[in-house]
Amino acid sequence: MIQELPLIDRAEFAEIERLLSKITIHMSSKNNRKGFPKYRAMTLGLTKYRCDRFISCAKGNTRYPDLFAELFRFGDKYCPMPFTSVYVIQNCICPPHKDSGNNGESCIVSLGDYTGCNLVIEGKVYDAKYRPIIFDGHLLEHYNTDDLVGNKYSLIYFSISN
Repeated sequence: MIQELPLIDRAEFAEIERLLSKITIHMSSKNNRKGFPKYRAMTLGLTKYRCDRFISCAKGNTRYPDLFAELFRFGDKYCPMPFTSVYVIQNCICPPHKDSGNNGESCIVSLGDYTGCNLVIEGKVYDAKYRPIIFDGHLLEHYNTDDLVGNKYSLIYFSISN
């Protein structure tokens, strides 16, 4: 099931945008996902470290405590499902894929000064700019259109599976 939630006023994203503008999100040094170009991303909340497969608090929680608090405040207000983590991606154009590490539905919402780069889920195009979309990325194939102009951040709220 795919659920589009109501559009959120851009003003509700102002603090997140301010905090994101003050940091440089780490560029992925090696790409673990086949077909993905290098991109900037980080996880806040809980994360599963690939090397040992253990779940722990993400390093970004202490590195960016104000952003961590604001993203979880925002999620508590606008994400109607339980979540343990927020994946923040900057300017990522991803090929068709399914998410292997999620447990149930994810809620994605995008923000920034950009056009294009729409979300495609099972062949249907969605605009996640300031509009949360809930779907099970583990079951449903999804990707972004390759027409990004500007600076885009995507916030993906999800729960880690054991």
